[in-house]
Amino acid sequence: MNLQKLILIFFIFCSFMFTSCSNYNSYYYLSQNKLLKKYKTTLKVLNKNQINPQLIWFSKVIKKSNDNFSKLHIAYKNKLLYIAHRDGIVKCIDINNGKIIWNINLAKKNFCIFTYCLSEELSSGPVISNNYLYLGSEKGKIIALNIKNGNKIWETSVFSEVLSDPVISNNFLIVHNNNNILQGLNKNNGHILWTVNLGPLESYSFRGTSKPTIFFNNVITGSDNGIISSRILNNGFMVWQKDLTKFPNFFHILDFNDIDAQPIILNGIIYVASYNGNFHALDLSNGDIIWKKSYKVSSDFIIKNNRIYIFDINNKLLSLDINKGNIIWSQNKFINKETITPIYYKNNIIIIDKCGKIYWLNFHNGNIIGNTLIKKFNDKIQSSLLVNNKLILQTRSGNIYVFKL
Repeated sequence: MNLQKLILIFFIFCSFMFTSCSNYNSYYYLSQNKLLKKYKTTLKVLNKNQINPQLIWFSKVIKKSNDNFSKLHIAYKNKLLYIAHRDGIVKCIDINNGKIIWNINLAKKNFCIFTYCLSEELSSGPVISNNYLYLGSEKGKIIALNIKNGNKIWETSVFSEVLSDPVISNNFLIVHNNNNILQGLNKNNGHILWTVNLGPLESYSFRGTSKPTIFFNNVITGSDNGIISSRILNNGFMVWQKDLTKFPNFFHILDFNDIDAQPIILNGIIYVASYNGNFHALDLSNGDIIWKKSYKVSSDFIIKNNRIYIFDINNKLLSLDINKGNIIWSQNKFINKETITPIYYKNNIIIIDKCGKIYWLNFHNGNIIGNTLIKKFNDKIQSSLLVNNKLILQTRSGNIYVFKL
């Protein structure tokens, strides 16, 4: 009897141990599977955030690169790209395959001696509005083309060279000329409707002008003398102006006061950067300063997810809090490199080195996730455009490269 009890207890103990081990193994493997699934999901998310540019096509403009001033860039509408070269070549290209829809040379329509044509010296644009394509030139001209075939609709001489894009609202085309002159034109025929002076010229300033920003019936413009103003779109009358210079007038020689970056308006606040070290948030209605910080900035910036992304004059990338202007993070990787305006894409900040390298950064902390050398260009990248998942790059020679991200 005692032996039978002992044997029974032994079998019960073994059964209990086997069941416990089985449950433990089941729990262990279940946990491992959960961890593996979680790991795979994490990898999937990480891979989703990676940017792997693949060249779809490129179009070559056989022109020698030059170092002349140019703010020419790529324009896009209805699956078509529009590009221009300083010498006067303008092209319309299918974004999907690079097929040229039309191609004109404005220089040939002007003055030619034998086979040599004088350069058009195009310097800004193209800008699209309805069926018009607008370009500015160093010769002080605004040119309007038919977007469907490239035919010239009109050409108007403005006060001086055009070093920033014209901006358009309703039937008004607003152009910020060199020499601190702002002009309003009829966009349909080029007639000059009004001309205003934005203030005295600086003795020392950088070449280039700030692109105006239109908000309803107001034109916001920053000028080389450090003054930002709000004017009425219809007639150019001043609503308010604010002097953002850092030093009194007699100290201007010690610092540049240029406002070359385009002001950005968001939720009734104007964000404006200047080279002299002041970055401001202003009240749109009256120009009153909401906050200001000391960041020297000369290039355009972007605002996404309540953050400002800017390069300072040393090319340090900064992420700023939109409410106070405080630095959230900074990235020193691009110091002394030449880059173009940051691009926001799927929670990444894309930075393009003008020599042909793409970096993508985590927008939360500025950490570099990866980089790709897409092309060793003989001439530098001048502008970029993101259309859905296509990244379009234009070089100074006018060559176009289209990548799929």
